[in-house]
Amino acid sequence: MGIVAKQSILNTLITYFGFAFGAINTLFLFTNILSEENYGVVSYLLASSNLLWPLIAFGMQNTLIKFYHTYTDSYIQSRFFSWILLVPMLMLLIVGGLYYVFYDQIMSHYSQTNEVVQSYVWIIIVIGFASAYFELYYAWAKVHLQSVKGNLLKELFHRVLISVLLIAVYYNYLTPTLFIYSLAIIYLVRTLLMKLQAMKIKMPEFNLGRLPNTNSIVTYSLLIIIAATVSVFLLDLDKIMIEDFMPISNVAIYSICIYMASVIEVPTRAILQITNPLTAQLLAKKDIKALSNLNKKTSLTTVVVTVWIGILVLCNVHSIFELVPEQYILYIEIVLLVGFVKLFDASLGITNSILFNSDSYRWILIFGVGVLILAYYLNTLLIPTYGLIGAAFATFVAYTIYNIAKLSFVYAKFRIQPFIFKTLVAFLFGLAIGVLFYYWQIAQMHPLLSICVKGFCISVAYISCIYFTRLSPEINTAIMKVLKGK
Repeated sequence: MGIVAKQSILNTLITYFGFAFGAINTLFLFTNILSEENYGVVSYLLASSNLLWPLIAFGMQNTLIKFYHTYTDSYIQSRFFSWILLVPMLMLLIVGGLYYVFYDQIMSHYSQTNEVVQSYVWIIIVIGFASAYFELYYAWAKVHLQSVKGNLLKELFHRVLISVLLIAVYYNYLTPTLFIYSLAIIYLVRTLLMKLQAMKIKMPEFNLGRLPNTNSIVTYSLLIIIAATVSVFLLDLDKIMIEDFMPISNVAIYSICIYMASVIEVPTRAILQITNPLTAQLLAKKDIKALSNLNKKTSLTTVVVTVWIGILVLCNVHSIFELVPEQYILYIEIVLLVGFVKLFDASLGITNSILFNSDSYRWILIFGVGVLILAYYLNTLLIPTYGLIGAAFATFVAYTIYNIAKLSFVYAKFRIQPFIFKTLVAFLFGLAIGVLFYYWQIAQMHPLLSICVKGFCISVAYISCIYFTRLSPEINTAIMKVLKGK
């Protein structure tokens, strides 16, 4: 297998281990160890820091991937990275200054909605700062086509530590308050480890001399920061707005349903860790044919795996919720709506990477801002009337329109689209098997055992369909290696 297949499979395995720990945390440890209020605070802080870090990073992680290979001199590449590292520090000074100036207004806002958040607002800035630098060092690893160890830190490291700390809270070694403060330390340590790994891959010579193409870099960064921020805002805007309209405990309930649906996107995240820098290289070479092939292969592979994970989650969702404390309510509509969004995202292949790394990146800004305004309006309209389901529906509509706009533009500009007939076949296999197993409830069986039995039957049925119809040579090769113990 090539570098994409090897690292994609490793990244997928690592990401699923990370999501397994995340599932343990989200469904069992948080719900049984922290109160609904404290769990809501943790969910809100992490969602808010996800909105902040792209602003602090100022889109530099995307800028690094796009422009790194335009420089052939290693000294200039190091100079480029030196400037990249300086920008978030300047942005942190601006964010910190604004926090200091508007401190009273910020505290007043939370006193009117959820006063418990007031003591922890500064943690949002710390985690945002740490996450911004983590992404920069991770981007440095990715441009050198080394994504696996960074993915280990990104997907698994912090979740394992959170599990350990939650157990410490359970045994009264930590208070819930100290646990929330410890989140900042976890993210800072993760960033330090990513820095050490990045420097081990290739140690740059730090210098701040003049760069070629400075105007292009600045223009791209200014626009891409808005576009990247839009993408993150679309992901977590609903959680933030739920806090504005409803008690913060509802953020915890919503987060559980969202997390279950988010498991579906793991293959997409894992594969794009390596295809993003490859896309940038192909665009720099103007190799449209190779770009189109990569797009279709990526789309097919992610759809095949995403459909499999999707039917596993949806067919076992009721059994999973039997393991969660009774005060947390299952909203199957949220899982379905957000699950469809994740499947649609998977089907895009490298469409997002093409937009971010091509000369047409300005258009993703236009699409994103328009859809973000739509999402904000829909959340404002639907959450007060329909509650958590309204938030999920707003996300569903906004993301669907956003993805259609991106697909249409890339096809109009490059005559590239990710879909082939095999993609539809994989979806139809999943739909048929999902309908067959969704209504099969195993009576008088422990939920964990029921999940294992149904999961095994679903996996055998679906993987057999994919394997014997030879939809994807890459996946067939991976299946054979697993069967042979390799």
